[in-house]
Amino acid sequence: MLKKLISRKPKKAQSTLATLDKLRETLENMEKKEDVLRKKISREVEKAKDLAKLKNKNAAIQCLKKKKLYEAQIEQLGNCQLKVHDQMIAMENANATTETVDALRRGASAVKSINHSLKIDEIDKTMEQLGEQSENMKQIQEALAVHSFAADDFDEDELEAELEELEEMDEQLPQPPQTIPAPPIVSAQELPAREVDDLAVRQAAMAL
Repeated sequence: MLKKLISRKPKKAQSTLATLDKLRETLENMEKKEDVLRKKISREVEKAKDLAKLKNKNAAIQCLKKKKLYEAQIEQLGNCQLKVHDQMIAMENANATTETVDALRRGASAVKSINHSLKIDEIDKTMEQLGEQSENMKQIQEALAVHSFAADDFDEDELEAELEELEEMDEQLPQPPQTIPAPPIVSAQELPAREVDDLAVRQAAMAL
């Protein structure tokens, strides 16, 4: 059975779908016919009641016989509907199985194609190249690290000794002179007359 499903062609699948559509159409027609029969049964029942009221017993019994015939047809239709339902379910399951197997077959074919495109020698070569590139990058990073300087690379003792030398050199340098005190202020009475005149001239020039 499985082998037959696998060997089916897309044309066969289309035929299956067409058959399912035909079964659904048949089922709908049966349901419509059942509705018509139920309406006929209702009419025969009403006729039988009316004839019974008119004391027409034979005619009323004939209506009930028709009613029984319609009911038998409905029962027969019900059995046919069950068979159609069973057939539809079986075909839907078979169609689903066919689609599943077809999908699995396409997947297996795709995996096979991928495996053919992947060769172990090429994979090994690629991995070897990646390893070489990683090793080269590692060597470059190590080379850059050797030539790079950071604050932690300096000798603290050497820096402190250099600082002490700078302090000693600073101590040996001549000290700047002390602040020269301002000359004492001398009043005009304490200066000779000539110096007073010179002072007056300078003050006048400054005023200008």
